[in-house]
Amino acid sequence: METEDNIEDAFSEDEYQADEVRHSNVLLGFAEVLISEEETPVIEDTFIGGKPLWLHPESPPSPDLLVCKNCNSPLRLFLQTNSPLAHTLYDRIIYIFGCNKPQCRRKKGSVRAIRSLRKDPETMKRREIEDKKAANKLKLEQEKLEAKREKNRKLTQDLFGASSKDSGSNPFGSNPFASSDNSFTEPEKEKTNEEAEIIASEYLSEVPSASHLRAALKKLEVKLPSFPGYILDIDDEFLNPGQQVLEPLPNDITLKEALDSEGRETGILTKMPEKINNADAEEMMKSLDDVAFRHFTEIISFNTKQVLRYDIGGVPLLYSTKDDVSKAFYDERGKLRKPELFNIPTPGYHPNGSRRFELQLMPQAIIDFESDGSIDILKDGMEWGTILVATDSDDFIPDAYFDENYVAYVEEWCGVQWEEEVKF
Repeated sequence: METEDNIEDAFSEDEYQADEVRHSNVLLGFAEVLISEEETPVIEDTFIGGKPLWLHPESPPSPDLLVCKNCNSPLRLFLQTNSPLAHTLYDRIIYIFGCNKPQCRRKKGSVRAIRSLRKDPETMKRREIEDKKAANKLKLEQEKLEAKREKNRKLTQDLFGASSKDSGSNPFGSNPFASSDNSFTEPEKEKTNEEAEIIASEYLSEVPSASHLRAALKKLEVKLPSFPGYILDIDDEFLNPGQQVLEPLPNDITLKEALDSEGRETGILTKMPEKINNADAEEMMKSLDDVAFRHFTEIISFNTKQVLRYDIGGVPLLYSTKDDVSKAFYDERGKLRKPELFNIPTPGYHPNGSRRFELQLMPQAIIDFESDGSIDILKDGMEWGTILVATDSDDFIPDAYFDENYVAYVEEWCGVQWEEEVKF
């Protein structure tokens, strides 16, 4: 049975002093540049809206990954993020696509997440050589520095060490600066030769077997509609009370105060109708009473314009603890699980694998999408609070999924937390 105390305990590690600035492990994305004919994204960018870019122009995903599972209409791009993993040599992209048709609102399959990899052998070989050269260069610099320090220690010993052994001898009788056997320059020459002989081989274990590669689709077979697009600026998350734009929702807030709050226009609370009946008011107050929702609004209040939170292997910022999505992260007692114990569905393409939380799209994105007046949040079924994405923990994709351009796509777990439904 979920209790408020249990949820508060789960968030206890996030408590802070009023004047304390905290730096989290989360990366935030903010809409920075409007996509236009003059400003177009490249594959290394992270952006919302606009048209998707594929890891190879002749390797789009299968059309069945890009349609709504309810109405079968083509989806719109919500997010594309360039998200290569540390210590890997291949390219990696996460996409979120969604349907904004009213009849598909709140239905499973109306929002979908896709992970794409490109394991091009030539690119991976080049990157491995570059990495090894950089590592060798750093190692040589460290060895040269240590050799210089050792030489200085030896000079000091030659200058002053002899006098302690024989006070009658002339410490300057021999020249400590005379040429020696050049013992400090020889290793450097050896290392330079080693650097010239660098051979890339580690990447080979990651390259899909050529016998399994399938033919590429060459051209996307569906035409995707689009929202206005923005290239994101990525930055570390700082929670600075001195820069907190909005105060957290107080415990005794009324519904009218919540509806009138600035949060409605800053991505904390999306649009709500001006008039609601008593039954709707009761449901909405239940949302305000949810400790997870209060925590959500509090964290966003430090960076109200955030559209993306990236924290691979971390803990999501949940919008609610009252829906099915939250059950993946909370146990039956209402306790937040440890990340390794999250109950996220196993990948169908990797039955023995598991998934980890990676990123979430924030409601500020909806406000950015409607910047040109082309959508209405409620009427177009876009009143979600956050979209969570979890990906395969091993970043695995079967060889048979890769095409001749070494590009592959798999659908990942996508959990949508919706606003409390308001009836008109």
